[in-house]
Amino acid sequence: MNARNQCAIALGRVAAVLGLAACSDLQQPVAPPVADQMITCTANVQARSLRCDAPTVQLTPGLALSVTLGGQGTYVQLASSNVSYNAGTTTFSADVTVKNLTAQPMGTPDGSNPAPDGVRVFFHSGPTVTDGTGTVTVSNADGIGTFTGTNQPYFQYAGPLAPNATSAPKTWRWTVPVTVNTFTFEVLIQTILPQDQGVLRWLPDSSPTTRRLNALEMEGQSGRGYAVGDSGTVLYYDGSTWSLVNTGLSLGNINLYGLAKIADTVWVVGDSGKIVFFNGSSWSFQTSGVTAALFAIAKVEGSHSLFAVGAGGVILFSANGTTWSPQTSGVTDTLFVTGGPAANNWFAAGQGGTALHWDGSTWSPLATNTTASLHGGTGAGDSTGLTDIWLVGTGGTIIHSSNGAVWSAQTSPTAEDLFGIQALSPVSAMAVGSAGTIVQWNGIAWSAMWSGSTANLNAIDCREVLPIECWAVGTGGALLHGTR
Repeated sequence: MNARNQCAIALGRVAAVLGLAACSDLQQPVAPPVADQMITCTANVQARSLRCDAPTVQLTPGLALSVTLGGQGTYVQLASSNVSYNAGTTTFSADVTVKNLTAQPMGTPDGSNPAPDGVRVFFHSGPTVTDGTGTVTVSNADGIGTFTGTNQPYFQYAGPLAPNATSAPKTWRWTVPVTVNTFTFEVLIQTILPQDQGVLRWLPDSSPTTRRLNALEMEGQSGRGYAVGDSGTVLYYDGSTWSLVNTGLSLGNINLYGLAKIADTVWVVGDSGKIVFFNGSSWSFQTSGVTAALFAIAKVEGSHSLFAVGAGGVILFSANGTTWSPQTSGVTDTLFVTGGPAANNWFAAGQGGTALHWDGSTWSPLATNTTASLHGGTGAGDSTGLTDIWLVGTGGTIIHSSNGAVWSAQTSPTAEDLFGIQALSPVSAMAVGSAGTIVQWNGIAWSAMWSGSTANLNAIDCREVLPIECWAVGTGGALLHGTR
């Protein structure tokens, strides 16, 4: 598996790979400017209406450690009700709610604890009279701040505001002379997200199959990649569209569970010990020497070596990517995950909390302190090497180790089974699981994301460069695309 920028290295997913690599040769990505779109609102005094439309212009981000959001109907949705005008007091008012359309909770640094500033809707410009005469001012703002300019009034909503949730209404009031018929203003939302440089939206990609997809691997620079699944399904992504691959092999009754990719070369493993190989131009079978189902395969970075694991504790090794030999695992539990930073520092994990370490000559057991079945893993590091390993499994289990020897349970935001995980850096990781579950790590805590899907998600992989772009696959041919 390719090394990840920001020294993030994917360990594997259910039926995918767990590939750890050294980070000394990684280049830090350069983040492109983030475009935040303003929300334009129009108030009609005579009609007693307030309408907020799609954004019209763009500007740069807000304060550090927060994100400034616009995009009516994209990231947020402002809605008004109980709009009224009192000519005697020259007060125009409306009850305004904020709906969170992003995949992350708003107004919280970690997904559970509220941020002091909550969710602030601030006035970038206006109010400006567009029909009639006079001056309109905001009369009951919660405060005045400096966001995209100075002396900007804002209304503050309490956090956390969960994904797809709508806030309680807050009454906004303006002083509006009777000589004013309509006025407009432009607002943005500033808030703290658990991962403010991460995925903001998950949207379904068009899928050419309804069969369960079990694993995928994406190429960082180009965004191209492969996904594999049940009944011999192989999909290819060309950077814009997913399509079925005709391997020319008899795979109709073979479920495919894991894949490893480097450049144009691909290895896929599945039922009955099948190993399918693509050399860049044609597909063929490789001889595994086993009939047990193989659930994961991973390539050792910087070499031609690969490991594959499967049912009954099977572990296979190839030094050249062509011929395979069995290794003695010492266990009979099914292994779902494999990967590591080097051929003499490798890991495998699976059923009942089983985990193993390979030192180049012997597989030895690791005490994970869990009985959950471990279906996915990932790792991350810095210029000194591997610093973090996560394994995920049934019942929302997440365990962590800084060295592969000592493991501790993490507080999980879900009880759903977790099947796949991907690290972008030591402070950024995402895991996927049953019932459309996606959870994320921000270096402080794990929190839930909104996927918009109810499919069981089996694997996740992300591009190696900014801006953040991720994919997740699952049952029913589900293909989700995560972006900012």
